[in-house]
Amino acid sequence: MTTRTFNVSLSPELARFVRERVDSGLFTSASEVVREALRWFVEHTSVAGRTVPTLLDLQEAEVDRDRARRAVAGLRRLRRGTKLGPGLTVQELRDAGRR
Repeated sequence: MTTRTFNVSLSPELARFVRERVDSGLFTSASEVVREALRWFVEHTSVAGRTVPTLLDLQEAEVDRDRARRAVAGLRRLRRGTKLGPGLTVQELRDAGRR
């Protein structure tokens, strides 16, 4: 298989996303991150009868993930301050709050 080189411009947010994935050790290079993202895109948009997500759909999904991350971080902050113990899981904290 012959590879081709492309130069692409990324927004600061996308560049940060790529850097974070490489820095996490999940990927060894920015190229690996982009290839994996493109494979995912091809897999999820090339099946007959499946609706192709728009960029707005993908952005809204990212906003939802960011909102969920912030909520989990808030629960973790609460967990650290609870008398129930710092080792409490998020689910246990939710259950304790319902009692």
